[in-house]
Amino acid sequence: MGGTAQALRLGPFTGGLNSASDPTAVADSELVECLNLELDIDGSLVCRPPIVETTNMSATWTERIVIIGRAQFAGGTYIIGSNSTGTYAYNGTVWSTIRTGLQARIAIQYQDLLFVVAIAGSAQNGGFWDGTTWTTDANMPKGESAVFHKSRMYIVPGVAQTGAAAHQLRFTDPISVATPTPLVWSAANLIPVSQGDGEKLIEVVIYNDNLMLFKQDSTYVLAYDLTPTDAILRKVNNSIGATTHHCVVVYENSIFTYHEGRIYEIVNYDFQHINIKTPFLFDGNTPSTRAEEVFICIVGDRLITRYYNRIYVFGLKTRTWSRWESANADLHNFGPLVEFPSNPTQFVNTRYFGGSSVLANEKMYVVADGYDAVTVESTLTPALFDITCTITTKNYDLADSHHYKKLMWWGADIVSNRDIVGIATPIIANFQVKWIDLISFTWEDLSMNTWGQPLSDIVSIPTEINDTLAIGRKFIKFLKALRWRQINYTVSLLCDGSTAQGPCRIFSLTVVVSSKQTVVKQVN
Repeated sequence: MGGTAQALRLGPFTGGLNSASDPTAVADSELVECLNLELDIDGSLVCRPPIVETTNMSATWTERIVIIGRAQFAGGTYIIGSNSTGTYAYNGTVWSTIRTGLQARIAIQYQDLLFVVAIAGSAQNGGFWDGTTWTTDANMPKGESAVFHKSRMYIVPGVAQTGAAAHQLRFTDPISVATPTPLVWSAANLIPVSQGDGEKLIEVVIYNDNLMLFKQDSTYVLAYDLTPTDAILRKVNNSIGATTHHCVVVYENSIFTYHEGRIYEIVNYDFQHINIKTPFLFDGNTPSTRAEEVFICIVGDRLITRYYNRIYVFGLKTRTWSRWESANADLHNFGPLVEFPSNPTQFVNTRYFGGSSVLANEKMYVVADGYDAVTVESTLTPALFDITCTITTKNYDLADSHHYKKLMWWGADIVSNRDIVGIATPIIANFQVKWIDLISFTWEDLSMNTWGQPLSDIVSIPTEINDTLAIGRKFIKFLKALRWRQINYTVSLLCDGSTAQGPCRIFSLTVVVSSKQTVVKQVN
């Protein structure tokens, strides 16, 4: 790099979040921080959808609601939720009771009936609901995950089960199309899955016309053609399973599982660790006590992972990671989300509902897979909250680590009609400054710095956008001269999550720099 100023483009940032590498070593397309922004298919970073509080049942319930499934009947469409008080149906407006005292973790629909499986310790047994009437099945085993496969219902026990039952897969006799109920649970209809190995059987999903069974630290495949008694049980992984409930999801031709801090994608029984560049960092801030420490769920083309107080999001189309965070503690602590069976004439964007991850929070939240003109980040209070969208780049030396450079100015190519903040942060051990280096500065420019390092500072450039009616792509220029050897850039935008404010986007950054002098000390 010569002494003449050059304009350099940084981005587009198609690599997403990389928090594992040193800030100097991440790729030019990656970011050290990517908060409340996600990579769009056009290469820009767009604001995440808003999180909205939709009901508050503190007058009726004493603990949070867990969304366990959905159902569609001729008389209505429902999200199904459960807690220790009972199991309930939500039609998008109000809750109704399915069964008082029935606590469950799974509800699945088959033959126009909704089957709800009670967990171990539930006051009531499981059964089925036709949209109006509840029928108890006294013989239904208790468990936390279930599927219908080849005309049979399969139930796995989950983490709450104890004893020999904690390792057993239970299933029904073949279910008749003409008369699907009552289900027949013969005593012989069970398959021990590595019984006595100290691991509980946690989850079951259907994959490639087989059953995949997840224990706490291992995974199995159960395959058969005609009857389960002829099935072959094969271990496909001896060290990876599912940590707890809500840790396995299916997306198109892949299965994702959370196991001990890692997310694995399973394709053709091959396990690939996908969060190598985004290790989950423990955040024990308030609330430190949760109903579940971890879960994963699907929202649109996103894999959402909660790890204690942090939310990590993996774009399933773009294959990149980012983080979500809300300014409101309740909105930040939503629980596992389930898709509401949508009516396109009522809602253009598919909606996903979830309770709270905090046991004492009786509220429910909704996240839409998209944006509209009126939906914003909000609670029922009512209170509106801005979504702060932030990126921080790698530490750049522009392949010229032995020279100091001068930043003439820099800017961001964005979509926004709200306040914008740009921060250029020089990474400097120390350097000698001569009076000639200060010739382009005023005393006011240096007033926040020290005599020891008069040019070493963090420069924050807030820019107010006055034309709040203008939504369009624009270039924001940050004017500030700065001397540096390594530097990173942070851009923060505000958005409420609606199309009235964009939603905001970041396309790329432009920096205008020139070289100043060679480093003079042995360590710089």
